[in-house]
Amino acid sequence: MEKRIFIAVLLSFAILYLYGVLAPKLFPQFMPKKPPVTATSTTGTTASSSPSPSTTTPTTSSTSTSTAPPVTAPTVPAVAAPVVADVAAVALQQTRVESPDFIAVFSNRGAELISFQLKRYHAKSGGLVELVKARPADRTDFPFAIVAANRTIADRLNSALWAVNESHDGAITVIDYRYAGGGVSASKTFRVDSEYLFHFASAINPPTPYRIQIGPGIRTLDAEEGQSQLTITGDAVVQRDDSLKLIKREKADSVSIYPSDTQFVGIEDNYFLSALKPEKANGAVLNRIDVIGAKKETRRELYAALNAAPDGIVSGGAFFGPKETGVVDRYGFERTLQFGTFGVIARFFLVALKWINGFTRNWGFAIIVLTILIKFVLYPLQHKSIVSMRKMQKLQPKVEAIKNRYKKAKSDPEQRQKMNMDVMKLYQTEGVNPMGGCLPMVLQLPIFWGFYGLLSRAIELRGAPFIFWIHDLSTKDPYYITPVLMTVTMFIQQTVTPTTVDPAQRRMFMIMPLVFGFFFKELPSGLVIYWLVQNVLSIIQQLIMNKWWADHPEQQQTA
Repeated sequence: MEKRIFIAVLLSFAILYLYGVLAPKLFPQFMPKKPPVTATSTTGTTASSSPSPSTTTPTTSSTSTSTAPPVTAPTVPAVAAPVVADVAAVALQQTRVESPDFIAVFSNRGAELISFQLKRYHAKSGGLVELVKARPADRTDFPFAIVAANRTIADRLNSALWAVNESHDGAITVIDYRYAGGGVSASKTFRVDSEYLFHFASAINPPTPYRIQIGPGIRTLDAEEGQSQLTITGDAVVQRDDSLKLIKREKADSVSIYPSDTQFVGIEDNYFLSALKPEKANGAVLNRIDVIGAKKETRRELYAALNAAPDGIVSGGAFFGPKETGVVDRYGFERTLQFGTFGVIARFFLVALKWINGFTRNWGFAIIVLTILIKFVLYPLQHKSIVSMRKMQKLQPKVEAIKNRYKKAKSDPEQRQKMNMDVMKLYQTEGVNPMGGCLPMVLQLPIFWGFYGLLSRAIELRGAPFIFWIHDLSTKDPYYITPVLMTVTMFIQQTVTPTTVDPAQRRMFMIMPLVFGFFFKELPSGLVIYWLVQNVLSIIQQLIMNKWWADHPEQQQTA
């Protein structure tokens, strides 16, 4: 039986390891009303100034190796509207909108979003998380750039300095951009308040096939986060009929077109999401490009976009924010928060951890408390497992006697079947369930997977410190101390636990802790802490049982 357990567990963790490497409203919460946002504008001195979302503009040396695909033409011919006199700005102007949760910076060059920083989340290297991916200053493909069938019109509108008018409608900051020139006029309007979801609208006259896009990808990762096997970034999400479709960045088509009933389209990573929710549009588009980095490496990136309606107008909601349970549940993005196969368990654990953390004020201690509670709930099953293993250990001489009777007929299938029937009859007579020791392990695996999904995707635990050298429970232990301790406790647990295998097999099974340690060394430290505490509690439970049996040998028959 132990052999079957060993193989099953080993295969389970092999699948988990490969999943982490290769395929890297159940509890809605309502956010309190937030104070109004503030907006400030800065004007450059020359029209050639480059946009700067913050003190220093992040840059990369990447270049795209593919051109934008053609835009889907409108299904109904649009009537050309009269073009007004030329309208443009003479200087670069940036508008900064700040709320308690974010800082958004818009530029009148192309009327685009050049920065969206989250004030409650920090990058691994310090500073605020920036959801507008870094790019060279001369690029004009920031979020809300225009991609048109007429490339000349798109280039003109994305590089022009638009006239800007800023106003306030209560707590809402309204940024109104206007441009006219070269026989075309255009407008873009952004209405931003303290919410992560803000409204946008764009119009071009005379109407022409075009789309408004965001991307490429989502945020620039720090080196440490980019090298983590747990990081999944730049994938696309599309939702229709309340059914979410996840499109892997590396497997995306060059262009994917979705119909007008699309609920939203966006780009995501483990913790953050950028998405567009159409209000008036002619369907959604995902566009793939290949980007060459500074070290000549090629990386695939995705843009998400909404096609304009036949009258040249596209409008809707834009979300730039964290995949926090209360946030995504509120805005209708709850399906993007995917905790894996055992997501229901992960969601339950997250709610429990948040409640416990209200008392402990430390997510690491919250994990320990939750582990103890799980152990308490599973105690009756684990107790029965220990008793079952103890009974099987006492029956082992009788089992060996039966096997010896059939020793000379090992190669005879019929005799082996009779031997197995005799062994099962013995178990039945003695009231022993040979699978009784497996149930706790089987129950542990969904809990383990739930914790794994939680710790690799719950933004609440991103960057959460524990004590001493563990500064982030969502990443691996930098010194591998907890995996080593976990491995040691597994050795101890095997030593004190009753077994029915012979000494040779027992020595073979001693490799199991090393296998587990290898798998766990790259997993989130919070997950290792959970398993380590489970081991320690199991060792204590087993030692108490062993001591009780030693003091009450007569009770072993009825235990």
